[in-house]
Amino acid sequence: MRRGLICLLLVCFVLSLAPVRVTGQKWEQMAVIMADVSKDETAFIVDNAEGIIVDRTIMIERRDGKLKDTYEVLHVYGRWVLTKERIEHEFPAGSRIYQ
Repeated sequence: MRRGLICLLLVCFVLSLAPVRVTGQKWEQMAVIMADVSKDETAFIVDNAEGIIVDRTIMIERRDGKLKDTYEVLHVYGRWVLTKERIEHEFPAGSRIYQ
C-alpha cells in the first residue's frame, strides 16, 4: 500500500513538470559605461539609464567581449547606476550594460 502511494505521488510529480519550459535569459543592451569602472566600486555612470530596472540583474560586458559579469541593481539616479555588490573586475569606458 505504502509503495503504491509513493509511486503514485512520484508519477504525479513528474507529470506536473511536463508543461514547465526552461528558457534562457534574453539580454538586451540597455546602456554603455561612460567612464572606467574600477574594481570594488558600486556606482558607475552610463550614457542612458532610463531603461534599467531596479532590483533586476544586469550584465556588464567589456568592449572586447572577453569578460562578462552580472550584478543586481540597487538604485538608478539620473545616469548613475548603483549595484548591490561591489564590482569584481575593471570595466573600461565603452563596456556594454545588458538587462
